Amino acid sequence: MKNLEITTLNIRCFGFDGDYFSKYKSESRIKYLKKFIEKNYAESDVFILQEIMDISILKLILPEGFKLFHYTHDFNRHMFVVLACKKEFSFIDVQTIANTAIDTTKSRPVIYGKLIHNGNPLLHVLGLHLKSGFDHTDKRIYQCDLTQKFITTLDANLPVVMGGDFNSHFKTRTKKNLDDLDYLKEVFKDTLTLADHNKATYVLPTENAHLDHIWTRGLGVNSIEVFELQSYCEGNSLKNYYNEISDHLPVSIKVTINN
Repeated sequence: MKNLEITTLNIRCFGFDGDYFSKYKSESRIKYLKKFIEKNYAESDVFILQEIMDISILKLILPEGFKLFHYTHDFNRHMFVVLACKKEFSFIDVQTIANTAIDTTKSRPVIYGKLIHNGNPLLHVLGLHLKSGFDHTDKRIYQCDLTQKFITTLDANLPVVMGGDFNSHFKTRTKKNLDDLDYLKEVFKDTLTLADHNKATYVLPTENAHLDHIWTRGLGVNSIEVFELQSYCEGNSLKNYYNEISDHLPVSIKVTINN
């Protein structure tokens, strides 16, 4: 039996100072992000990170010894999805799922890795950042269909964790019959179980959406927590958090592996 903590976090345009259209790479949030992670997520064994535009400086905000696993991409403003783990763990068989990046620039592929400890496999981990537009529901379903099919090919003896930014908007935004999350639950109904937190994770004043999630298979889920924004600082916590951290809140899950 082994206990693990896994955290997913979208760090808005990390490496371009939170601004996708910035002319030059720069990042003023490093000291804030480092302190934030040290204070709140020092016990996390695995991070699933999104919108990482400069991987070369990512270790500056993570606890010492963390290992990074990612794919290659030629587009200079690509938002990478990155897996990271404590030094006593590692990922093997790291790959992206074919065709889950719908275009060659703005879309992100789903990344997969098998987490190991002392050479022993622990669980399958998938990280994703689905298409973002209000009119992209069908594309998000397509990306998840491909992901679901990939999961069915994995060793069924190992548990699964899938996390990231699903851009799961409400039907009031998408003009669909159902909320995006309901469509995705249908896709994964025979494969994974949503660790449901029912909280907003996207914290712009104009938008209050439940975008960031973690799904599991074959695990004992002990808790799932969304960072409490009001605990960030006194005063205007939304403004400060947005400027110093991101527009997304971390979602963290504690699980027990019984194998």
